[in-house]
Amino acid sequence: MTIVFESQLRKMQFHNTGDEYYIKPEYYLLQNNNKMVLNNLIGKAIQIVHTGQITCISCGKEIKKTYGQGYCYPCFISVPQTEECVLKPELCRAHEGIARDMEYAKANCLVDQYIYLALSGGLKVGVTRYHQVPTRWVDQGANRAIKIAITKNRYTAGLIEVTLKKILADKTNWRKMLMGNDEQYSLVAKKRTALDYVAQQNLEFTAAPDQEYQIEYPVLKFPSKIVSKDLAKEPSISGLLMGLKGQYLIFEEGMVINIRKHAGFHIELKVE
Repeated sequence: MTIVFESQLRKMQFHNTGDEYYIKPEYYLLQNNNKMVLNNLIGKAIQIVHTGQITCISCGKEIKKTYGQGYCYPCFISVPQTEECVLKPELCRAHEGIARDMEYAKANCLVDQYIYLALSGGLKVGVTRYHQVPTRWVDQGANRAIKIAITKNRYTAGLIEVTLKKILADKTNWRKMLMGNDEQYSLVAKKRTALDYVAQQNLEFTAAPDQEYQIEYPVLKFPSKIVSKDLAKEPSISGLLMGLKGQYLIFEEGMVINIRKHAGFHIELKVE
């Protein structure tokens, strides 16, 4: 096999080769600012080997385990990218002038936020910054998505999400998502139900347009069963690459690996 990538892993990034509302991701990994296009490896036998080295994606310190998808513990509890409101927007305090890094908060928390519905192994509600569309949905492996409402800060968006969690799920069923199974129904109708429910609360928001987004992933065949792999436990993984969805590589026989989970791991990627 030939080594085609040798570097620290970060989350997979992508170019949209479709259009604004019909998204077709071309995934790639970065190696010294060079792009390794992963779509080109689909249908080929590949091997991922963990070299044994893990370094923090923020400070570069060598570590034995990661926190919060790629950080050493000191960075995990201090960098703005891992602040509480990343996972729980309702805990954001940037609108009160409180944040780990106010400049970061001004660019990410005190800007337009979208509350959305996405089909990602089932219907879920979520929150994302305006400049994370469609990245947030692609990272989650959503097949379809629609914006529900727009708010001026992350805190208010979080309150709306908490309200909608009383009638909607907020978690991705990642196994079902990787099997490519999602119900087919009108997201506009589900959005209307959500807006009617939120309208009963005393929260400031603007209803978003009814435009639906669709995402087509590069997958030759979806698996009927899932076997998740962890490089910390199994440092060498190989097989025929069948596709890419969310932050996962999908191999034949249902073997999958979450690339974002392994951020900070140093690997060699080999192709037959």
